Amino acid sequence: MNVLNRILMVLAILLGLFVVLFVMIRPVDAVDLVRANLDYFGQGLFDDQFFFIFLAAAGALEFVLLVLFWLELRRPRRKTVRVKTKGGGTAQLGVQSVAQSLEYRIDELAGLRKVRPSITSRGRDIRVAIDLDTSPSVNIPVLTDQIMDLCHDIVERQLGVRIHGKVQINVRHEPYPRGTMPPKAPMGEKSITPAPAMMQPAAPEPVVVKATPEEVEPTPLGEETSPDEPAPEAEQHDQEDASAGW
Repeated sequence: MNVLNRILMVLAILLGLFVVLFVMIRPVDAVDLVRANLDYFGQGLFDDQFFFIFLAAAGALEFVLLVLFWLELRRPRRKTVRVKTKGGGTAQLGVQSVAQSLEYRIDELAGLRKVRPSITSRGRDIRVAIDLDTSPSVNIPVLTDQIMDLCHDIVERQLGVRIHGKVQINVRHEPYPRGTMPPKAPMGEKSITPAPAMMQPAAPEPVVVKATPEEVEPTPLGEETSPDEPAPEAEQHDQEDASAGW
């Protein structure tokens, strides 16, 4: 904008010098020229084509002048901010450096997805605004208090820059995914999940009880003996044969 202002001012000064010099050298011709052009302009207003051309040219010139006027009043955004010093000198710090320092330190906090600091310089101080994307498990009041304390510590104590007003924090909190949070039931009630109909409890296996040798009752006399034990009569015949010498 400064370059455009200088170009326009140079052109305006040159045009003014030429007009003033022409009027000074030939004043009568200047008056006749102005009078003839005014008569031509007055007669042309009664022509529809000339009138429409005049309106279009005047509207375009008006728009250009309004744009130049707005650009002249608009303050350019400052790229530096003054640093507080104890001596008599002055120091300037880039706004981008302040934003990078805040982004690097705030991003270390747990539960943050994205950090976007916005720094606006006012010359002697800055305005700080921070946009945050947080995870669902973040405690918002605790996190905002930590960020405010961290901003004041970094900007004012470490960088030596004063913060104008309060730190503005804009939070975009990511909600819980659907189905991850159980519904809250009234106090004293428990939700009972019915078992599937196809799942039946398994039948208990039969238990086989084995008797110990002490629990076996002796076989009464006269009952049949097992095949493994020799009969009493067979033992008597064997003894007689042995005595006879067989």
